[in-house]
Amino acid sequence: MLLITGSASPLPDARDKLIAAAIAVSESTQQDDGCISYTFAAALDGEEIISVELWRDRAALAAHMNHDHTRQFLADLEGVLVEVPVMHETELEV
Repeated sequence: MLLITGSASPLPDARDKLIAAAIAVSESTQQDDGCISYTFAAALDGEEIISVELWRDRAALAAHMNHDHTRQFLADLEGVLVEVPVMHETELEV
């Protein structure tokens, strides 16, 4: 399994746009083949939005990156974030 965690900080007054985009992509992505879990959460100490993804394997993640809903999410983030999101990838042994 593959665990992906990330964090993103919205520009001032863009948090609602980031949350709306995260909700939309989460609903679609949870239906992707190989998606075990795909969630977002708000940091309790700031504006940061945290993502946690769990994928069956790297192939499932690669397929996800080519879906229309993923491309739309990435497009929706343009002009919304302070900087490129910080992402971490961990291989999990089951």
